Amino acid sequence: MLSPALEIEDHANTVSLVVALADYAATPASLEDSTLSTARRCLIDALGRGFEALRDPECAARIGPLVPGALMPGGARVPGTSLELDPAQAAYCNGLMLCRSAGGDHWQDLSGGRATDSFGAILAVADYQARRAAMEGKSPPKVRDLLAAIVKALQIQGTLAFEGGYQQTGPATLRLARVATTAVVTAQLGGTQGQIVTALSYACVDGGMSIVADARNDIGRRDWATADAISRAVRHACQAMAAGHSSYLTSAQLEALDAAGRALGAKPATAKPRFGAGAIDRLAGLYGPQAVAQLTTRFQAAIERYFPTRQAERIKALFAAPERLDDLPVNELLAALVTNGSR
Repeated sequence: MLSPALEIEDHANTVSLVVALADYAATPASLEDSTLSTARRCLIDALGRGFEALRDPECAARIGPLVPGALMPGGARVPGTSLELDPAQAAYCNGLMLCRSAGGDHWQDLSGGRATDSFGAILAVADYQARRAAMEGKSPPKVRDLLAAIVKALQIQGTLAFEGGYQQTGPATLRLARVATTAVVTAQLGGTQGQIVTALSYACVDGGMSIVADARNDIGRRDWATADAISRAVRHACQAMAAGHSSYLTSAQLEALDAAGRALGAKPATAKPRFGAGAIDRLAGLYGPQAVAQLTTRFQAAIERYFPTRQAERIKALFAAPERLDDLPVNELLAALVTNGSR
């Protein structure tokens, strides 16, 4: 728990904004089937487009360990490759793949960013956690947990952009992606409210890589910057988890949170945001029957083009059964999506 004074006192609404984000990320999600269905469609669409992106030599050349040969057996895997990396670098590679593919209207729905922005980090951390749990004889997180994390990231990003009065455009969308991703992946790693707050204080004031306004339409640079932002989010989460957190915030920590809240656009008169279902509902409206049919066809075609025939058939069968997919451990899902090739 945080300081009682912090919980009661509205610290000019800048600290309370960061705490509200941490509360939301730390609270177990209870999601309706329709919400999970929308998140599942987002994930399927992103993966399908991502496998198409991996067929582009320019994209594929940037996927790999930070240092040649620096692999991490038992680490997070990158879909469509044989790579096992630390979660932060896996998030970067996933981000390049999934964000490079984000060219459709579905992915522009959040004016504070694209719906795919956080997926790469959430997928990497989920696989790392699942593989570690399996090795320790514990129950690994399931795909439904992955989908719940995706929903939370979309809600945080969407609320900050639309509903909370902190709408940001252009280069500032990277901050929203980094903040939403940091909150969610810290929770995925088992972070407490205090640890999530600490990670957010890092993420909000982290400058990171940026894009100038004139380069917003430079796809390569924009996607590189987004991949860098979510990779930094995983680093912030891991640093907060390693550092731990005391029961009470120090004055220096309060100052850091105050700066973090101001970086997000909070003002003294701003009401504490409520993280409802606005963002996911907007995405759900885009997936009518015709769009779902097109999504399924495009995904299956991408799988057939990228994977060997037998593996492609297994993957298509897996995604054709939502109930089975949702109950599948995340590590088993990633095992179905990796290759045995040179990458």
